[in-house]
Amino acid sequence: MNVPVAQDEQRSPSSIADTWPAVLLLPALLLLRFLGEHAWAYWIAAVIGVLGLIGAAVEITGAVGHLLNRRRPWVAAWVLLVLVSAVLVLVLRLAEHW
Repeated sequence: MNVPVAQDEQRSPSSIADTWPAVLLLPALLLLRFLGEHAWAYWIAAVIGVLGLIGAAVEITGAVGHLLNRRRPWVAAWVLLVLVSAVLVLVLRLAEHW
């Protein structure tokens, strides 16, 4: 059975694939939350967080592009909500412990 090419192109990756920077942002936030008073934990969280921020910037740019092109608007809105909130919390926590 041949599957038409149009069906393959319509399949889109899940929204979980777009929120992958949360995998880096969450451990950084947890380190700051539970071990933030230690200098080593702060700097490890900062390094992990910066990598997560770079990834979030890439995915946020892609989500805004999807939103402007009206492709997958609900997924793009979800990605923006998750990543922007995680980035804001991380930046505020890092500034709080500075």
